[in-house]
Amino acid sequence: MFKFKLVMVNASANGAFYLSPVIYIISKIFKCKFIFRKFAGNFDILFKYKSNHIQKWISTKTYFQSDLILSETKQLVQFFKKNGCQNVKWFPNVRKKSTYTDYKDSFNKRFVFISHVKKSKGIFEILKAMEHLPNDYTVDVYGPFSDNSCTLSDFKKTRVKYMGVLKSDNVLSTLNEYDVLLLPTYHSGEGYPGIIIEAYSLGIPVIATNWNAIPEIVSEQSGGILVPIKDPVSLKNAILSINEKNYPSMKKKASEAFKAFDSDIVNGHLISWIYKLSE
Repeated sequence: MFKFKLVMVNASANGAFYLSPVIYIISKIFKCKFIFRKFAGNFDILFKYKSNHIQKWISTKTYFQSDLILSETKQLVQFFKKNGCQNVKWFPNVRKKSTYTDYKDSFNKRFVFISHVKKSKGIFEILKAMEHLPNDYTVDVYGPFSDNSCTLSDFKKTRVKYMGVLKSDNVLSTLNEYDVLLLPTYHSGEGYPGIIIEAYSLGIPVIATNWNAIPEIVSEQSGGILVPIKDPVSLKNAILSINEKNYPSMKKKASEAFKAFDSDIVNGHLISWIYKLSE
């Protein structure tokens, strides 16, 4: 480690509490700059309610003193700053710009959900909303059943079609066949869902929930609609609010919103930050 000027740790919650303090101390012994990057968007809640006093003290005395902290959400940027961290940057979830050129402005009432298929992702709200939508609306669901809160049998006798699990290479091409992404999640660990950013890369509007940091990236300005959690009526109304007249404008806004998550742009910021620390 002493051969290097800089150490960067990309940490989950467990990595933050258990591994990051050790690496931070070692890096400082060898006089290396230290960058701490926190994945996901609920670390402030875990820190406040799930960590003990010893973990809090160790965190604030080690990696909270990093030369640079990268936070996925703006909410976490404020959390770290309030806890005395000096150099904190917003470093969101990023994706490569889509190379698809088949840009459709026509609205065909085709909606899609792509994520883990479980209760906390809003699956049952989608099923209930679909009961009250006209017959020319379709909703397809892709993703793995990740717990026992939802099973294939829940889709029987509904108009929502479960389409199976997508390979990562097929996500964009499949998403591109639909008009709008649905993600009525209230999953506790939600930060910036990657599927929302992938939708933006294709100019696809999003209906999601006013939950955790999602309002930071889904709004009217991004061509999106926010609904309350666990509210199938609001979800149904949001779906019905999209039409042939407003859809092209929503797509244009979604495409513009992707610029904040374009890996070529955002990673360029990271390189410049690293360069300054290494000087």
